[in-house]
Amino acid sequence: MPILVCAHRGASGYAPENTMKAFRLAHRLGADACENDVHLTRDGAIVVIHDHDVSRVSAGQGKVEEMTLAELKALDVGEGERIPTLEECLAFFDASGMKLNIEIKTGEEIYDPALVEGVGKAVRKFGLSSRIIISSFYHKSLADMKSLFPEIDTAVLHGPEIREPGAYAAALGARYSHPHYACVNKAFMEECAKHGVLVNPWTVDGELDLVRMKDLGVNMVITDFPDRALRCLA
Repeated sequence: MPILVCAHRGASGYAPENTMKAFRLAHRLGADACENDVHLTRDGAIVVIHDHDVSRVSAGQGKVEEMTLAELKALDVGEGERIPTLEECLAFFDASGMKLNIEIKTGEEIYDPALVEGVGKAVRKFGLSSRIIISSFYHKSLADMKSLFPEIDTAVLHGPEIREPGAYAAALGARYSHPHYACVNKAFMEECAKHGVLVNPWTVDGELDLVRMKDLGVNMVITDFPDRALRCLA
């Protein structure tokens, strides 16, 4: 089976991250999938942005969860692009035929179950459950997603802190492990395979790292440069 290529925050090596421009470019470059990040706004909208604060990607200031959708939409996040809503993204991915990995950006101190429920409902609304992966570093959100929306696949985001990633993912009902690529070796792959867990490492940009992931037989690579990955993995 060919290794799938997922564009990290869209084709973020070439276009402003997590924007419709980055997602459209990833599609033109031939990526199989995209990854994005979601937060809940003060007025209950789900928006696509990586950080909890808007200052890195715009000239604005403030925390996403403390701002309204209108306030966030007023920000230029690079090259005239605006912060998309999750529904805007889902409409594009529905038409494109691509897969989408939605990362729920949350943690113990700021966890809001409404974000998990809202994402699941939006995915169901568009009929995209079979083409969506929900990932998170906060693993309670994955357990809650599987409880509410069992048909949607989930993925455990992690670094080296999880010693038995396959067993851990399987216990959460997750189909995928999403480790940092430096964690992945033969033993990692074998342990995940034993539990029927597929491995999608992030963020694999270097040619040597891409070749190593190919040799190890990962399911998908998440990368800022989807065109480079496609050439390297061909």
